[in-house]
Amino acid sequence: ERDARALGAKETLATVMVDQNELEDVQALFEAVLEGYEALYGGEAPATLNAKGNLAVVLEKQGDLAGGRALYQEVLEAQTARLGPDHPDTLRTKFNLAIVMKKQGDLPGAREFYEAVAEAQTQQLGPRRAETLLTKNNLANVMKEQGDLAGARELWEAVAEAQTQQL
Repeated sequence: ERDARALGAKETLATVMVDQNELEDVQALFEAVLEGYEALYGGEAPATLNAKGNLAVVLEKQGDLAGGRALYQEVLEAQTARLGPDHPDTLRTKFNLAIVMKKQGDLPGAREFYEAVAEAQTQQLGPRRAETLLTKNNLANVMKEQGDLAGARELWEAVAEAQTQQL
């Protein structure tokens, strides 16, 4: 398929299928969309990287953490080179990669990515934005699992204070 509108429609359908947790057929659909975008735009175009990231989500949800991680890393490398390390798309990929790393038990790697994302989000969005607080909460969970209970508690207290101020 080399028609951009048709590919976009297929990608939208696949996204809805993921939202409905219909993971059986969606992988093949995302693979077809990815192949079409690569042929149409090239391997590092935003649409291609987005489709690759969506395929990584599917693999992760299917339990293929290694496959999901590999795709997220490919997307991250291209986004970092093309958009920079602190672009919102790059940060979203880092966040998703940290989730997979935590699931795989790579706590140091997950912590590194969560720290980088939290720092960038705090600077770009502010310390009280929902995205920033979610990242800090996830970071605190990793810190707890690493045995850094004092650091996790301090971070959770800061998150709770920020959420209280929003009310």
